[in-house]
Amino acid sequence: MMKDKDQKLQALKYCIAKRWFPQLEVDVLLTQSLGRRAATVTDLDVYASIPDDFVGYRTVVFDCKTLSRESPVNRCLWLRGVLDRMSADQGFCILKKNTMEVDHRMEATRLSVILLAEDEFETYAKATSFRYGESPAHSATEIAWEKYFAIKERNPNLQPFLTFLRSSYWMQTEPGETCRKLVGSMHEASSELDPMKAEHVAVAIEYSVLFARTLAQIVSFIFRAHLHPRQQHELEEAVRMLLYGGRDAYEHRNELYRLLKVRTGSVANVSLALPAWDSFVKLVRQLLDAPNEIAKAPLILRELAFSELVGSSDLHFCKLLCQESPQAARFSILIIDYLFKAVRLPPQFLESAQSKLLAQL
Repeated sequence: MMKDKDQKLQALKYCIAKRWFPQLEVDVLLTQSLGRRAATVTDLDVYASIPDDFVGYRTVVFDCKTLSRESPVNRCLWLRGVLDRMSADQGFCILKKNTMEVDHRMEATRLSVILLAEDEFETYAKATSFRYGESPAHSATEIAWEKYFAIKERNPNLQPFLTFLRSSYWMQTEPGETCRKLVGSMHEASSELDPMKAEHVAVAIEYSVLFARTLAQIVSFIFRAHLHPRQQHELEEAVRMLLYGGRDAYEHRNELYRLLKVRTGSVANVSLALPAWDSFVKLVRQLLDAPNEIAKAPLILRELAFSELVGSSDLHFCKLLCQESPQAARFSILIIDYLFKAVRLPPQFLESAQSKLLAQL
């Protein structure tokens, strides 16, 4: 059962109306951990990514609480700490109580937190989003999220991969490292995924959702730094350095990788690269055609994933998103084409997802 359900659904509905990309119930882990499993610090009720022309995304945290004895400003101070931990730009604190001191609201505003009572949120949402209350989306429904969180109960072998999607991914701070870890995690998960199971199809697409989000950050940086690299080797160099954190870090890791390959009897002239490297570089070049549109692709792919979860053929909202941004729709197809092939998923995954996306164009 989802805690503070009504408030979270309001926040999800608002994010979708604004065309933000929401993630529900993100577990926040310690920055550094001595244990084999990182301890959970807290959880974020709704963590939303706002497409941004310069950094890929800005981020917003929604805190939904029903505590009646806690001071609203105390809750805001806690949320300010969460914003710092997550490098988020803005916070919403939605409380049950509707009696808040004006000074508390003003202090919250200074802390980049909007303090609202539950019955005030609708007023705020309608005043700031003309789409609020329009087309329903699978990604804003309780049943879709509950089915998503329940996957691990029926598929214990998928639990570490679902933990990555729900928590570990969101703790990453560098998009290059995030990209490498995501592809690696999906490669490990690929042997466990069955194209005949709707939940498994949803998990595969959910990987592409977060892959698209990370690519938006990578492409945004490359575009601002290089615009459109003229030569193939210039683009490859830019992508490689971003993925591995600079030349020194890349060369150090590459030498360790080469030594490992030599020791295990493999060829010595190998280098670090994502699987299907040429295809990945080609994908980045294609995304550079419209670098701001890629940030809209995750929401399109999320709708596809959650339609699988709820067993619905209704992709009306997905089609609407594709109509609003034909480039984002095209990019969504290119992203799953690269990712599903790179991690060697059974071809049925790609064929099914692509055919459904193409039907929305």
